[in-house]
Amino acid sequence: MSIETIRSKKILVFLPTAAASAIVTKLADHGHESVAVSTFPEAFTALRSDQYSFAITTRGEIDLLRNIRSIPVVNLEVFFHTEPSGDGPLVTSKRFDSHAFMKRIEFLVQPMATRAEPARAEQAKNEGMPERDTPRWWAAIKFMLGLSRRREGLKDVRS
Repeated sequence: MSIETIRSKKILVFLPTAAASAIVTKLADHGHESVAVSTFPEAFTALRSDQYSFAITTRGEIDLLRNIRSIPVVNLEVFFHTEPSGDGPLVTSKRFDSHAFMKRIEFLVQPMATRAEPARAEQAKNEGMPERDTPRWWAAIKFMLGLSRRREGLKDVRS
């Protein structure tokens, strides 16, 4: 196992300067190393290296980053939620859901093997359960058509 696999990679933040510095500060508060870039040439240079595990940007720049390098990209816009203000009927404000944002970051920072473990645990838990004979969609179709749910009384057409 090399030192590269042990050491986590940086997070690339591709946003306007003020927003990028706020996100980098938030990530640093939680112990994550990140680098802010705000121009396309900076993003291009950064992504050409192999120093970043994923990027954070807005919806408009996702395709731009993925055309440079295929890495996971977090869309920052999905963490902003509109809240109606009590002052007027059409006045709304946006609230940043920092808890959900940090949960997504913590998930992406984990190594791929660690992310897959919950799925394996769920599969192991279900291994002790008997497997259903028929898929649920087939049972639903039989119910809609009024067919018998049980196989008793059916004859094999091949015999």
